[in-house]
Amino acid sequence: MSTAESAAGAAVRQGNARDCVLSLREASGPVSVAELAARTGLSRPTVDSVLQDLADSGALLLASPAVDRGGRPGRPARRFALDPSSATVAAVDLGERSVTCLVSDAVGTVLARTTVPAETGDHLAAAEEAVRGTGHAPQCLGLAVPGILAADGRIAQSLALPDLVGRDLAAELAQRLGAEVVVENDIKLAALAERHLGPPAESIAYVQIGHRISLALILDGRILQGSHRLAGELGSQRGMRWTSSSERGRLTWSTGDEAFPLLERAAAGDSAACQEIDAFCAEIAPRLATVLLTLDPELVVVGGGLSRAGETFLDPLRRSLHHLLMSPDQPDVVPARLTADGSLIGALGRAFEHGSARITGVIGVPAPWPALLRTPTRRTAS
Repeated sequence: MSTAESAAGAAVRQGNARDCVLSLREASGPVSVAELAARTGLSRPTVDSVLQDLADSGALLLASPAVDRGGRPGRPARRFALDPSSATVAAVDLGERSVTCLVSDAVGTVLARTTVPAETGDHLAAAEEAVRGTGHAPQCLGLAVPGILAADGRIAQSLALPDLVGRDLAAELAQRLGAEVVVENDIKLAALAERHLGPPAESIAYVQIGHRISLALILDGRILQGSHRLAGELGSQRGMRWTSSSERGRLTWSTGDEAFPLLERAAAGDSAACQEIDAFCAEIAPRLATVLLTLDPELVVVGGGLSRAGETFLDPLRRSLHHLLMSPDQPDVVPARLTADGSLIGALGRAFEHGSARITGVIGVPAPWPALLRTPTRRTAS
């Protein structure tokens, strides 16, 4: 057999195994070999072979035999299900003042959550403390960081966490915890979560607006990185300012650093507050419009603290953007589904994708996004 034929055969086997894992995960209960064959369209011998491999990897449970409708034991039929306890998966969100960890089982059910302060400035030590505080030892971990990652995965820039610049966080945290670690920008992970859990769209411009404005792009269902992982990193442009009143990228308002008092007044119909929101949206719209005309996304998803104001903020932003886009085909502007914890949920999903082989024994199994949507989120300031 040639190398090409061998590789093709391996790809087919991996595809068969992936289909079986997905069918097992989506089933409402344990399934038989015949049922799994019907669900996947695979032959029973193929399904048998896949199930044996999954059992060998520890990802599979053998359930009790079937019982007929009369309540009498029928012909024994092996029934299988994925073993939720076969692995644990974690997500860690590094914040400037605190670190949050979320741990789930192998099928995406959340088991624990911790938040610890990062008072000493040692954010990796805080991350380790947060993970160990859950009482679990995850096999795979996704790390969300507020900064620009270099092509080699190290932190190239971070206004929030300058102590981490230049460090290989994946290697350092893997050594501390004994887990496979994948690191990604926190805003890109929030965008990834919205792509899977928000309105259906293959291309998204995700704009997070809180104390700062950040942008991430999804193209063909994936995070758009570019050649140097700089796609969407408008803040890395020298002299870049979203607004004339922003200070080192931080937004300021007539109400100070916090926009909520202003938004509350605007929602109540205060004309001066409405005018300030309108002016802000008109000021940021030209840069966003340039991005939209470059990417041509299906949706603009707005996350962060200001998105919680609903149409009080989204309507003037939508009007400002659509005014600049002369084409009749304009992307809708919608609020993020995850108004809190988007980066954390995205990191958990990314950990499932990255660690698929270790979690299920099969390469390339997608994250259990529907289960992650049921993850309880905690409302936080942004």
